[in-house]
Amino acid sequence: MLAQALEPIGELRTKVSVLQRAVESVVSRQASGVSRQASGAAPSSPEGAIRLPHSEGPQSAADDDKYVAFEDQFRGPDAAIEQRLLTYVPIFAGCADVLDIGCGRGELLTALGTAGVRARGIDSNGAMVAIAAGRGLDAAHADALQYLSALPEKSLGGIIATQVIEHLEPAYLMRLLDAAARTLRPGAPIVLETINPTCWPGFFSSYIRDLTHVRPVHPDTLQYLLRARAFERVTISYSAPVPDELKMKTVDLPAAVLASADPSVRALVETAHVLNTNAIILNSLMFTHLDYAAIGYRA
Repeated sequence: MLAQALEPIGELRTKVSVLQRAVESVVSRQASGVSRQASGAAPSSPEGAIRLPHSEGPQSAADDDKYVAFEDQFRGPDAAIEQRLLTYVPIFAGCADVLDIGCGRGELLTALGTAGVRARGIDSNGAMVAIAAGRGLDAAHADALQYLSALPEKSLGGIIATQVIEHLEPAYLMRLLDAAARTLRPGAPIVLETINPTCWPGFFSSYIRDLTHVRPVHPDTLQYLLRARAFERVTISYSAPVPDELKMKTVDLPAAVLASADPSVRALVETAHVLNTNAIILNSLMFTHLDYAAIGYRA
């Protein structure tokens, strides 16, 4: 009964969030001068590029606004996202000309700017770019592959893309990594964060919830793809651990039970031992971390 009573609140929250982002988008576009094509479509992009939230046809400003509201509800507000992204800022210490691919609302650009790192961002979602540009950030509405292809060789001091590559077709991702290797200076870092498909809640909640996701990428696969493209010291860093309340529980038996020699009690202890072992195995395989990042450096 309580769930039924609260259901209209959830519906109202979604409608208000979409409306709020639509209003903010219009204001931000006017303030920042971010323009769209007369039809309201996103810039043309090659096959496999990110098109949110649909996979076919032109992307409208209204759809962009809805996707921003979707991220607000399911990924978190700007402040929470910025706090999670702070872990990547030290990697770019002393760097310049850093590119944030899929910069979204500009959370990471803000954090990098605060740390004194000169950075700019691109995103295929015009509403998000408008929000970022409205905050005074250097953000452009562009397709990632087209943008990188137009840059001179070794012109970037770092690249980061958080929660982006799961939106890409494999062929597009390969070309994007090639372009990244071409445009990064020797020793420059690259950070690619994505959903961890080896984690049960990560895949069956975070990944499949978003209709714009194209394909999950296994950590081993992403590490190999970077190593195969002249990146070195490639490591995998896991983040967003699954909360303990979602993990399998173990059975704690009293010391007196564990010490008992009674056959029936010993059978109970053995059963608890098997249950605990299975819980530990499942937790280590399925309930680990929701996200991971592949971090490497241009050779």
